[in-house]
Amino acid sequence: MNNHTHQSTKRFVYGFQIAEHYCTITMPRNNVVENCLPSFGAFLSHNIPVRDPILTIDLQLDSILPEVTNVKLLNNQSIAWGDRFRFEEWEQGYITSIQSEGGLKQWKMFSSKDFKVSTIYGVEKELENTNILSWLFMVAFGQAALIHHTLLVHASVVQIGRNAVAFLGKSGTGKSTHSKLWCNYIENCSLLNDDNPAIRIKEDGTTWIYGTPWSGKTACYKQEKARLVGAVRLEQAAKNYWTPSTPKLSLLWLMPSFSALRWNSILFESMLSSLELIIKDVNVGKLSCKPDEEAVRISYKHAFDKENITGADIDVKNLPFVYSVK
Repeated sequence: MNNHTHQSTKRFVYGFQIAEHYCTITMPRNNVVENCLPSFGAFLSHNIPVRDPILTIDLQLDSILPEVTNVKLLNNQSIAWGDRFRFEEWEQGYITSIQSEGGLKQWKMFSSKDFKVSTIYGVEKELENTNILSWLFMVAFGQAALIHHTLLVHASVVQIGRNAVAFLGKSGTGKSTHSKLWCNYIENCSLLNDDNPAIRIKEDGTTWIYGTPWSGKTACYKQEKARLVGAVRLEQAAKNYWTPSTPKLSLLWLMPSFSALRWNSILFESMLSSLELIIKDVNVGKLSCKPDEEAVRISYKHAFDKENITGADIDVKNLPFVYSVK
């Protein structure tokens, strides 16, 4: 395991590789990272890369919070945390706050403007029985990675060989259901991530999607990647039909599933530039559908519709639709 011990302060530095980016978290020595971040096991890094981490987090437990002034509230509602959440800006960066379950204490993350450096002030008794630390890590990674052409996306992703297809849509649309249908009806299809995979655009313009430690209610934490060939926006309907995209429609269909601070022009523009690259490389469309076999057939056909996004080990022109009900 890659960790460096600071004997004087009894703290460990743990390294992780997420979407081929190196990140670190420093935490008290008596806290076992596998207990605090149980979904991160496959992402622990055993080697120290030459390059600097894109994200460093320092975890402080039950510590005195720094005094800050001129704080501006940007948002106080969260799907995950409801009114327990606050997101604020101050002169040195941003503050993400989550009220503890007991209501008497707060978790606070102080982040630099680019989110490369964050300090989390946590509640020790909640460290191992809540996912607050993991969620704050996700927030910091999602913003810090943007300038590296890497984006977290709210999607469910299936993988066939070296290729992958992402299903996007509002909560409750049926993203996980559609992934399950693909896995049931398509041979050698498996789930890569069910909630928050990472998309990275390489220097050659190709788009890759990665498993991450964040997969919602489904325990699918894979240290794997695949070439993203299709991004399908789902909506429920009485019958199945496919709507092809234009560049403008692609942006409208993709953008709600990605996150960047609209108050930070550098991060927001980084997200937009990456989305433009994704649209050039990935087949995007909208599927209005029922949860049935026909919907799988339609989305499968159109997801593999571009010759220039063929994976090295799959010839989509000759790839049969194979049933393998599991």
